[in-house]
Amino acid sequence: MFLVIICSFTGVFSSVAGAIYYPVLQVIQGLFEITEEQVNITIVVYFIFQGIAPSIIGNLADSMGRRPIVIIAVTLYFCACVGLSCCNNYAQLVGLRCLQAAGISPVIAMNSGIMGDVTTRAERAGYVGYVSGFQIIGTALGALIGARLSSRWGWRGIFWFLAIGYWCLHHRLILALPETKRAIVGDGSITPPNYFSKAPILVLPSLRKRLHLNSPDYESKEEEKKISPLEPLHVFKILDIVIMLVVSGLQYTTWTAHQTALTTSLSRDYHYFVVQIGLCFLPTGICTMISVVGSGKYLNFIYGRMMQKHLAWLENEKQILLEKNANDSKKVDEIISNDPYYTFNLCKARLQPGLFTLLLSSCGFIAYSWCLGSKVHVAAILCFSGFASLFSICMLTMSTTLIVDLFPETAAIATACLNLVRCSMSAIIIACLTRMKIKMQYGGIFTFLSLLTACSSLLLLKLIRNGKVLSFEKEQKLSKTDKA
Repeated sequence: MFLVIICSFTGVFSSVAGAIYYPVLQVIQGLFEITEEQVNITIVVYFIFQGIAPSIIGNLADSMGRRPIVIIAVTLYFCACVGLSCCNNYAQLVGLRCLQAAGISPVIAMNSGIMGDVTTRAERAGYVGYVSGFQIIGTALGALIGARLSSRWGWRGIFWFLAIGYWCLHHRLILALPETKRAIVGDGSITPPNYFSKAPILVLPSLRKRLHLNSPDYESKEEEKKISPLEPLHVFKILDIVIMLVVSGLQYTTWTAHQTALTTSLSRDYHYFVVQIGLCFLPTGICTMISVVGSGKYLNFIYGRMMQKHLAWLENEKQILLEKNANDSKKVDEIISNDPYYTFNLCKARLQPGLFTLLLSSCGFIAYSWCLGSKVHVAAILCFSGFASLFSICMLTMSTTLIVDLFPETAAIATACLNLVRCSMSAIIIACLTRMKIKMQYGGIFTFLSLLTACSSLLLLKLIRNGKVLSFEKEQKLSKTDKA
């Protein structure tokens, strides 16, 4: 739980930086004398680097370890935030936003890698749900935090807040964040050979006793794997995984675009002040928190129930095979281990609830957009915004959990691929949002995005149907690697 807390807080700052200055977009536009499209570029470049950086740096974390990369990332982020708080022109703002995203966004991949190191499949959904969900809470509540800060200290106060917050967190990470990479520390009982990978807190006798550092289990140490710089591309070779990445990316893109549209509309059409705009993001934040807690626990429940049914079914099938094969248990075990028909459908356990949540969130976004375009009372807009957020975040938890399940040995890289897809898609839509609004209005934009998301979710049926084969292939690959 300690690692969940520290990963969650680290991830919150990664996501909050993308949304914390949503309420001051109009202020920045006036200050630097730029257009709406240009101010949206400061959001777009953040998403671009938020997508690219984890794919590169996540590769290093799966070879060098988690702790060094996290500390370096946090240091870069701190420097970027200090620079942003002092910048004086638009070019500096854009450049430092790129550095800010490149510095901290790898933490998202690191968090999934850490959770993959220290959890089992049965409990993983809950922990991954907490960590990935709290990262999204940063996006949901970032606008509210930014509004309060900017109303008191101006827009520069936003970045001073981020710098101070991460400087405080930086010291705690150096002192307390342990290395979790199993190829380095095994089950946690092996002391890392590299001094930079050692957490000073591990010198405490109570922790040394709890982690068995005085009697390390060297058999738990996994073999060091050589990871190619092109390793992230291997994830995209699997069609079923690409389908899931696209569906999850579309859902996240719609959710992100709805926040940008809400900020612009409240400022221009409703003439709200910065603080009022920030408060309007509160329903989204509350519903996101509910989704975070609920989706992880629900996935754990579904996994446990489906696993029990699978084991009961497998035992029955085993008895039938024993009767057909003269009670030759070795032959039966060989048949079961070499036939995907008998494999647990992990994709079904993780993604089946997603069909329902994607449909509900799409309906919520459509209703939200037409209310926004019709300039109805803001209460209706915020209700539909909260409703859509409640169900849209679930898909991110499901996809992240499945990615870590299928690629536990390269969890950071695999999660980085998920992050690359969703951030790239978000960047494209936000970059085009102003021009799309002129041609389609908000109702048309979000109806198109929501229907596209809902229709693409039908592709998940293919992934669920082929889930046994995919799980079987991954288990066979892991088994061969372990034997080697």
